[in-house]
Amino acid sequence: MGYAQKKLNEIKQKNPSLFDIGVQTGIASPTASFSDDVFADQGNFYELSGSYYFSKIGVGLSLGQLSNPTENKLKSSLDETGYPIQVTSEKWKTSYYGIGPSYKMGFNKFEAVAFARAGVLSVKPTRLKGDFVFREEAVSGTPAEAIAVFNYDAKETSQSGFYTAGVKFGYNIIPRLNLYITANYLSSFSEHITMERSSTDIRNFDFNQDGVIDRNEFAELQFGQIDYETSTTKTKLQTLNYGVGLTYHIGKASAGERPSLKANDLDSKITVPLNSGSIVFTNPLKKEKVQQEELIAVLPKNNSVFNDASELKNFTWKLLGRDIKNPQYIIELTKIGRNQTSKRMYVEHTSKTSLAAMQVFKDTKVSAGQYRWKVTETTTGTTSNVMFFTFTSCEIDFAISNETIECLGYEGNDRKYKICFDSTYSSTSGDLTFADISSGLSVYDQSYASLSYTLTSPNPTLVTQIGASSSTVSYCFEVTVPPSVTAIGFGLQGDDLDPSPVLCQPGVSNNFDELPDCFCNECEDIELSFDNFNIELNGTSGNQFNFNGELNANVPIYGIEFQIQSYSYTSAPSACSEGVGSVEESGVILMPGTSINGSTALQLLNETVSGNPSSNNNATKAVKYTSTAPLTGGIPVNLTVGLPGPISGFDSSCCAMDYTVCVKVKVFYDESNCKSCVFTHCFNFNNQ
Repeated sequence: MGYAQKKLNEIKQKNPSLFDIGVQTGIASPTASFSDDVFADQGNFYELSGSYYFSKIGVGLSLGQLSNPTENKLKSSLDETGYPIQVTSEKWKTSYYGIGPSYKMGFNKFEAVAFARAGVLSVKPTRLKGDFVFREEAVSGTPAEAIAVFNYDAKETSQSGFYTAGVKFGYNIIPRLNLYITANYLSSFSEHITMERSSTDIRNFDFNQDGVIDRNEFAELQFGQIDYETSTTKTKLQTLNYGVGLTYHIGKASAGERPSLKANDLDSKITVPLNSGSIVFTNPLKKEKVQQEELIAVLPKNNSVFNDASELKNFTWKLLGRDIKNPQYIIELTKIGRNQTSKRMYVEHTSKTSLAAMQVFKDTKVSAGQYRWKVTETTTGTTSNVMFFTFTSCEIDFAISNETIECLGYEGNDRKYKICFDSTYSSTSGDLTFADISSGLSVYDQSYASLSYTLTSPNPTLVTQIGASSSTVSYCFEVTVPPSVTAIGFGLQGDDLDPSPVLCQPGVSNNFDELPDCFCNECEDIELSFDNFNIELNGTSGNQFNFNGELNANVPIYGIEFQIQSYSYTSAPSACSEGVGSVEESGVILMPGTSINGSTALQLLNETVSGNPSSNNNATKAVKYTSTAPLTGGIPVNLTVGLPGPISGFDSSCCAMDYTVCVKVKVFYDESNCKSCVFTHCFNFNNQ
């Protein structure tokens, strides 16, 4: 048995090109000299990032800000002196931007991203200060007096290159939106932060070393010389950042994320698992109704007769459907002879839907005979139906009515049509005769090329009609046309009734501008659905699935045929499945588990011709069930389908697989099982 499979590349399927936008916040914890030498304490960070993924690998840009307070660490350091020191401090504020690679992996709804960035950071000026403040319990409102003990000053904004590396672990909470936790280490490349330090030992202020600096000691300090030690400290920014964030995916679905199901998009290429529910099978014969424009020729009416051109006042038409801004029309008027041969043509342009006949004829003398006309809207190419009229001085009442067209089927690639019509005639000028029977009826295509035809019953030859009284004759003819023919026209042309130079020749014509399709139109109205279905693993077998549900048709049916048309799958991780290991895993329907309407007595399309003893005659691409009684209501269906599964030792908990299985269903709606309609649907499901 032949089979086809499509193992999609996981990188392409799971991580297509897309753009991620993320925002994150959390704790910025300083390390090394940034914590020890410049009193940076645990603070916070904010970051906005974006990444473009070519597959699993992408490139990203990060913009962020760090804020690290200093007050607690500075106060703790100065409190070790044992004397009251008032601390004035500012936060270390850092902004940065960087670019670098990202690597993304996904499993179901989980996602992991490793990233690195390099770029430029900027640290704002910061000042740290400690003062000994002397306060005496004196008159209320007495201002405090202070002496500087410690001063730490970064006077200028410092810049440096930096690098960072980290990871993110995310979970897809809703389509395209991931919640994640993140951790990364960030460090500048150089010791770019320069601090000017000056300090003195406050214990030298306590001259008597009694642990208290009194008024006299403080006064002596105010008027005495205080020695300060100065130094310069260089350090670099180093932090460990960890927090939470959100990422929004723009583009195709990312790893671990499943795209949303589009309503009424049953046969589109979607990969959303839908293991249960109800679906309506696609009927390929139902055409979507699209609003479009239609141009209709109105006057003169088809096969009108005028004594002369003065009786024909205007050509009029109307445009229906979609509105066209500034429509432009061209009218083509052609005088015709036998077999629709062109004798003279008139052309005129207008933006209106009516045109005076004399404007088309351009005031030239119009001769007697039969004419055809049509209108085309030039901006869209929309063309009207073809209409006919006649100029004659004879009294002729000649018309075609009750015209019908029917497709009789195909002859190879050609289509065969049967056209019937009634010819009604009366004239005081004479009878309708056909001296040349073969040329009295002409049949032609959209370009007025002649088509061969055969007259059939009720009149296999043209019949003379007496003009003294009105009479009607019915005709039918069959014509076979190639695929290039899109319209069929026909005309009756009688003999000239006046032997003088005055033309008195009766003629009528008609056109079928749209040909009927050559298929059974009954299928257009038949609907088929698979209700309350459930797709689940068949027991402990990792490569067999049961499709259970009820098949419902809106007409009684006598037979059902299911056929597996195609299948595809993906696995995560990709190595957990080796694909097809046997015929039973190649997208086939398996017996004896399969049943339709409770019956396992089904017709199988299986591999028995080769006689190979290893062939499995219970594996088939198609099964058929027939009934002698009409089937109505919900018809129970259970199909066991064999597909690629996890490798030995793996199950669905550690090997997630998504499948797309496209099924063709043929329903037979007559008792002899000769008439059928075809429906299709692609099921998307998983092994979870």
